[in-house]
Amino acid sequence: MTRQQNITGSTYVIQVVQTLWENLPQLLWGALLFNLICLPTAFLFTAGHFISSLIVAALTIGPAWAALLAFDMRLIQGIVPRQFAIFNDFRRLWPRSALLGLLTAFPLLALITTLPALQTEPVAPIVWVGLAADLLGCAVMATLSLYTFPSLSKQPDKGVRACIRDALILSSRYPTNSLGLLAIGILFSFCVAYISLGLLLLLPVIYSLFIAANDQLVMQKEAQA
Repeated sequence: MTRQQNITGSTYVIQVVQTLWENLPQLLWGALLFNLICLPTAFLFTAGHFISSLIVAALTIGPAWAALLAFDMRLIQGIVPRQFAIFNDFRRLWPRSALLGLLTAFPLLALITTLPALQTEPVAPIVWVGLAADLLGCAVMATLSLYTFPSLSKQPDKGVRACIRDALILSSRYPTNSLGLLAIGILFSFCVAYISLGLLLLLPVIYSLFIAANDQLVMQKEAQA
């Protein structure tokens, strides 16, 4: 397969759809492997162990997400990955991506521990302040993760601090891209919640494809600046 042309703002969605259509079997295989890695978290979550599931998710889904993005980036560049490449990338990216996963999950963990305080009457003002801070932290880390995980996927030896620094720069320079990706993520979440949980088998890999393509788009813009 030949290498695809550079992504532009006007061809972004078209190239994502084209990559999805032309590589559907590979993406379905990647989705299957990704969901297999997510099974421990799913079991803990359905059993009601929310804090444990969040920690396990950071240590497993975080690296799996980075590996899936590395898988997608090859497809966008016109390179067909090997069959079990996602497992190789998972092992290769685990140390730093697990740390990124823990940092990303920390505000959500703080939010979960704050919510029980809302059941007391009256609710102390400091609880509302803490809740607002937790929600802000979740929003910030969700935005930064749109850039930290792709950056690590391309450069596995890159430090976590450098990934976060670059993510801060890119998210501030391309707020429209960031808001668009967050909106897609929220839309997909509503689809899973209100249509079918079965969509979890496919929507994560489609979402990761949008994120991988966005990374290539903003990197091209940075190179031209």
